[in-house]
Amino acid sequence: MQKKSIPEYQEKRIEEIRLFIKNYRINDGLTQSEFSKISDVHVNSLQRFEKGSLKNIKLLTLLSLIDATEMSLSEFFQTME
Repeated sequence: MQKKSIPEYQEKRIEEIRLFIKNYRINDGLTQSEFSKISDVHVNSLQRFEKGSLKNIKLLTLLSLIDATEMSLSEFFQTME
């Protein structure tokens, strides 16, 4: 079975989300380990996501990271526009 490629415009969206979450964590003064505990996401997954090597992130993992920012979904995605 051939792996489905991610369209470029969606890769840009993922990149924007990735950078926002990383900057949020850094601006809050949290280490990756601390943020992974708050979000209940394994630190290795957070590291790979922040590095950009985890592009096909599970929806539940993404929602956990967003929840850790203490923003509603609408607030979070308003920052993306």
